Amino acid sequence: MELKAFLFNYGPWIIIAPFVLAVVRYNHLSKELKIITWYLVLSVVTQAVSLLLWKKSINNLPLLHVFTLLEFLLLFTYYSFQSKPFLPRFWLYLVMILFLSFSVLDAFVLENLHNFNIYTRSLEAFIFIGCSVHWFIRSLTIESEVDFPEQNALKYLNAGFFIYFSGSLILFAFSNYINYLGQPLLMNIWTLHTLLLIVLYLFIFTGFWKNSRK
Repeated sequence: MELKAFLFNYGPWIIIAPFVLAVVRYNHLSKELKIITWYLVLSVVTQAVSLLLWKKSINNLPLLHVFTLLEFLLLFTYYSFQSKPFLPRFWLYLVMILFLSFSVLDAFVLENLHNFNIYTRSLEAFIFIGCSVHWFIRSLTIESEVDFPEQNALKYLNAGFFIYFSGSLILFAFSNYINYLGQPLLMNIWTLHTLLLIVLYLFIFTGFWKNSRK
């Protein structure tokens, strides 16, 4: 099996490393890292179910619509916890409700439940790029408010999310055009997305590892 195919098929399973570390240390984690643990649980379950559906030749894209919504709710909650005052509680709930509404609209009206949810994934990526940038700006002024090991752990997590969503935004936004490209080029592009996932999971693992040393 060539390297590209190996990365595409097996690269995302590097998530097992941060997943195991997070589960083992769950009782010792801050509320922010516990949310990321549940994000890892969601990602592992989604990858496993998606692979099972694919092997049975069943369209697994409806699962992506559900995953995107749950991923947004978890990560947005994560950012709201670690970046107080991020938004007043009313606005936090409003953003969640609006995103939920847009996700449903996208799945059943704008696009199709059995197609890639371009608009929702693009909007999600844009929001979390903004959240990660906000965190880095605010972290310059709150280093004394949070014990250093935890702050260091969050730094790695937020760097991972920033790199992943920034790199993926182009893929999400232009995936309609990408799908019309030849199969070899299409494979190259989605292998790049796999590499972004690997980078994300490595940063998350490093963050949990740094936190475990405090």
